[in-house]
Amino acid sequence: MLRGQTACGDCGVIIDVDDFDTTHQYSCPRCHSTFYRPGESFDLVMVMAITATLFFVPAIFLPIMTLEIMGQSHSITLFEAVWFFVSDGYIIIALIAAASGVLIPLLLLGLIMMMTIGLKLGYKPRSLSYLFRSYEHLSGWAMAEVYLVSIFVAMIKLDGMAELTLDFGLFSFGFFLVTFYITIIWFNPHDLWNQDVLEK
Repeated sequence: MLRGQTACGDCGVIIDVDDFDTTHQYSCPRCHSTFYRPGESFDLVMVMAITATLFFVPAIFLPIMTLEIMGQSHSITLFEAVWFFVSDGYIIIALIAAASGVLIPLLLLGLIMMMTIGLKLGYKPRSLSYLFRSYEHLSGWAMAEVYLVSIFVAMIKLDGMAELTLDFGLFSFGFFLVTFYITIIWFNPHDLWNQDVLEK
């Protein structure tokens, strides 16, 4: 059950949430935006976060495409695809794509796994508070699809120069995106309070 009071993230109105059922979604009485949505169980979230991380491993080390130019083949990895932006002078775009599309999603998955696995191992609540705040700060910056778009832009630029073949690394990254966003949708960090985890 939800307890006490909370503030709407959009309009700031204070809402009394005593005895609200955590299995239901609730909207703000003033602006009607959602201020609480139920998350899936931490066990499911933990499994999905681990799955997303496992998909990312081959996406990093395996080639995402192979270029064939005049009989010569060259395989390109995930980071090499973005390097084409750097070589063309688009350094800021490359940094934003790498940070928002890869580094921050991986950090979020790491934070989710540390929080959920930590609860399973019986870590003290105070050790989870910093992880929770870090997750809240980073969650708005995760845009893994930006990285995928940058890869497709690189592919379009290279299409006229060589024959392209899609490799397993690109499909692994696609599965990573799907499982990553499922994890984010399923995970409700506020359930740490709702289930009396951080208040004991």
